Amino acid sequence: MIFEFSDTVREIDFTQVTSSADIAAFISTGEFEKFHLSFGLDEKAFEKFSRDDRFFRSKTESCDGFYYGTMIIIEPDINNMTENRIAFYIRKNFFLMIDISDSNHSIHRQFLDTVNRIQPDGFTPEKFIYAFISSLISSDNKGLETIELEISRIEDRIIRENEYKNFYEELLSYKIKLLKLRNYYEQLIDICEDLCENENNLFEKSNLSYFRNLIKKAERLCSDVNLLRDNIVQLREIHQTSLDMKLNNTMKLFTVITAVFSPLTLIAGWYGMNFRYMPELSWKYGYLYVIILSVLTVGLCIYIFKKKKLI
Repeated sequence: MIFEFSDTVREIDFTQVTSSADIAAFISTGEFEKFHLSFGLDEKAFEKFSRDDRFFRSKTESCDGFYYGTMIIIEPDINNMTENRIAFYIRKNFFLMIDISDSNHSIHRQFLDTVNRIQPDGFTPEKFIYAFISSLISSDNKGLETIELEISRIEDRIIRENEYKNFYEELLSYKIKLLKLRNYYEQLIDICEDLCENENNLFEKSNLSYFRNLIKKAERLCSDVNLLRDNIVQLREIHQTSLDMKLNNTMKLFTVITAVFSPLTLIAGWYGMNFRYMPELSWKYGYLYVIILSVLTVGLCIYIFKKKKLI
């Protein structure tokens, strides 16, 4: 779909595109291959878009009279982090997006929303790019907050239960998601910095503040992601500490049991020597004496351990 901005906003077809009109367009790769000449793109520029590596480039490149590049767009949904890709082409009073991968049509919806929000007589590529990217990341704070709450939930469960099944699998999942988000926001920063340099003098200097504002927004989101990644590291340390404490408590219990029964082992060994002149061997109450001695010894050990708060 192609929209022309003049006194009103109207949708036009490929044959109505002119170099003098203010235009924003969102088209498929097939439409781009078929109608790229309508946008004033020569064969050389078309080849740059058609390279196989266009699917992996996530920055801008500058040529005479225009910018082009690709961008990965990620939605910070904790359950389904969708990854979409677009190519873009910018020249004077013209902004074109090419749908490489828009599986849930979210980019298409954001494009239409941006078209509806831009005043017909106030269109500039800078303003449109600012409004479009702002709409893409407008709900990201909510998504990051949801991830933060989930991380806090895991931390609370570790502290309360001292046990968490599939902890490392879940931790790795969040780590991968946050890594993708960090790369996504760093990519936005790089793209906006490239546009802010204005190598081709395509943008009005007074409008470069749009890109600087986008850089600030992306930097704040990137900073939030880095804080969450730090929380993931701390969460792993808390989990490891919890495991260590659990192991220490187990070892402490075994140590106490060993200490309690060590005197009994000594008594058993002492009276198991069977010396000929041991008076207790022929004593009528010798067996009862050893039982009472063992019980008193165990009771004394337990009393001492409790007093020292070892058990």
